[in-house]
Amino acid sequence: MGLASLSKTLLAAAAGVGLATVPLRSQVVQYTTTGAFTPGVFGTTTCTTTQCTVDGFTLSFTGGGGNYMAPTLNVDLGSFVTSYTPGSATNVSSTAFTGVSFTLTINQTLPTGGSSAFLDGITGTLAYNPSGSTLFWSPGAVTTQIGSVTYTLITDQQNPGKIGISPPIFQGEQNPNATTVRGNITATPEPATMLLLAPGLAGLMIVGRLRRRSSKNA
Repeated sequence: MGLASLSKTLLAAAAGVGLATVPLRSQVVQYTTTGAFTPGVFGTTTCTTTQCTVDGFTLSFTGGGGNYMAPTLNVDLGSFVTSYTPGSATNVSSTAFTGVSFTLTINQTLPTGGSSAFLDGITGTLAYNPSGSTLFWSPGAVTTQIGSVTYTLITDQQNPGKIGISPPIFQGEQNPNATTVRGNITATPEPATMLLLAPGLAGLMIVGRLRRRSSKNA
């Protein structure tokens, strides 16, 4: 076999090894989320693990999740849900949500199992009048990591580091309104992945050396 033929054979083999060992599954991120409020009484606001209530307002959280090929932008991390049951008034505001603590937990199953959380306070006014509502969740950190996967919260452009929570829909007695919490996910190759790629890279280096020798002897 000539040098040119040998080079082509090695190149094909190296490329084949490299492609065959790229672990597609390692880039798939699978997770679910849960949300929990800190139980207690904060001013006039009463919270259980699942929801907070005050003056006819209810604030709760619905978990999210899914399967994504990292990197992926704008993934679903769950939703805050607000509702209001009108009494005698039709336009009511409340500032009593100040001091409420909330934890958003990410439970990951792929590419590796694990969990991590975003947490901190919810502050501001939740009103049955959209123009008067200024409720925000302000997590202490906007990034968290589970194994090789990094989750980054997408916060408000006009309020960096905060996520605005939409007020109840201003109509009827049953008026839930959801605010989806979104984020970006990225993943770095795991050490095992780099070891699998090593044979392919070594083959490509050998081909390069053979080509250089061939050029010198020509």
